Amino acid sequence: MPTKQHIAYLDSIRGLAALTVLSEHFIIAYGLPCQETVCQYVLDYSPLHFWWDGGAAVSMFFVLSGLVLSLKYFRNRPTADLNQFSLMAYTIARLCRIWLPYCAVLAISALLYNQFTLNPPSQTPLPASDWITDLWQRHPLKVLDMLREAFLLKLPEVDVLLPQAWTLSIELCLSLLLPLALLITTRGTSWLVFFTLLAVCFLKLPVFAIHFVLGLLLAQQHALIADFLGAKPWLRRLIAVLGFMFYTLGDAVQLQIPEPLLWTSSGLGASLLLMYALSSERCQKVLCWWLFRLLGKVSYSSYLVHIAVLLCVTPYLLKGLATISAEHTLLWFGGWLLTVVVVQLLSLFSYYYLEIPCVSLGKRLVQHWYSIKTK
Repeated sequence: MPTKQHIAYLDSIRGLAALTVLSEHFIIAYGLPCQETVCQYVLDYSPLHFWWDGGAAVSMFFVLSGLVLSLKYFRNRPTADLNQFSLMAYTIARLCRIWLPYCAVLAISALLYNQFTLNPPSQTPLPASDWITDLWQRHPLKVLDMLREAFLLKLPEVDVLLPQAWTLSIELCLSLLLPLALLITTRGTSWLVFFTLLAVCFLKLPVFAIHFVLGLLLAQQHALIADFLGAKPWLRRLIAVLGFMFYTLGDAVQLQIPEPLLWTSSGLGASLLLMYALSSERCQKVLCWWLFRLLGKVSYSSYLVHIAVLLCVTPYLLKGLATISAEHTLLWFGGWLLTVVVVQLLSLFSYYYLEIPCVSLGKRLVQHWYSIKTK
C-alpha cells in the first residue's frame, strides 16, 4: 500500500477524533440536541455516545501517536531500524511540531481572554453551562500564569487559556520517551510491555503510556496485521465490533469502574479499531475521502483553537441563528455545525500559516545541527 495513502487514512482518524472532542465540549457547554429524558439517556448512556465521547477520542490520540511516530522505524521488518536515528534531531522536530504552535495559539488566546473578560457575551438562546461561562471569567490571568502554561512539559494545576492542553503535555512527554521504547523493543517486545506496566504501576507514569506502547506494537506488526486480517473478513469484523465495545465501555456500562481501567478499556478499543483500519481496504478508501483528509490535516490546529471559538464565536452564532428559529433542536444543530465550520476554517489557516512554518523551522534547525555536527 502506498505510504501517502497509509498516512492519509490514519490522519483522517485523528481528524474524526478531534471532531469528537469539539462535539463533547459543545455539548458540555450547551447540552444535548434533544430535551426528552429518553432521548438524552440514549445519547448519553449508550454506545451512541461515541460521536461525542471525548475521553475515548483522547485514547485514540495516544494510540495513534504511538503508531504514527513508530511506523517509519518498522517499515520493512518487525525490528526497529535505528541506524539513521538521531535523538537530537527527533527532539528538535517534536518540540517544533507540538510546542511552537501551542505557544502561538496560547498567545492569541491571551489576547482574546482580555477582550472576553472586558466584554463577555450576553446570555445565549441555548442556556450555557457554568463550565463554559466560568472557563475564563473566574480565572484571572497573570503574566506568570501564562508563562507557566507556556511550559508544556509541566503545566500548572489550572490551565486557564487552553484547558485541553493537559493531553498535549502528556503527548509531548511520551513522544520524547519514544526513542527509549524503540530501543527496548530491540531487546524484545516482552521487555517493553514489562517496563511499561512497571512504570505505570509503580513509577506513576500516566496510564496513557500503555496507549502509546499499544500504538508502537501496532506499528511493529502492521504488515502482519494487514496480511492476516486482510484474508479473514469475519475476524476483521469481529475485531471491529469488539473494538467498538471496549471503546464505548465507559458510558455503555454504568458501573463504578476505576478511571485507569476506563482509560485502558478505551485504549484497547482504539487499538482494535486501528487493527481493523490497518487491514480493511474498504475502510481506508472511506477514510481517504477528501473531507475526512481535510479534518485530519488540520486536526492539531482544531484541537488547539476550538475552546477559544466556543467562548468567543459560538455565542454570537447562536444569537444569529435565533433570529431565524427559536426551536431548540434547530438551534443546537445549527450552532454545532457553524461552530465546526468556523473551527475548521481557522484551523486551515493555522495549518498553513502556523503549523507548516513551525515544521519547516524544525527541519532547518535539524539541518543546521547536522551541519555543525559534521564540521
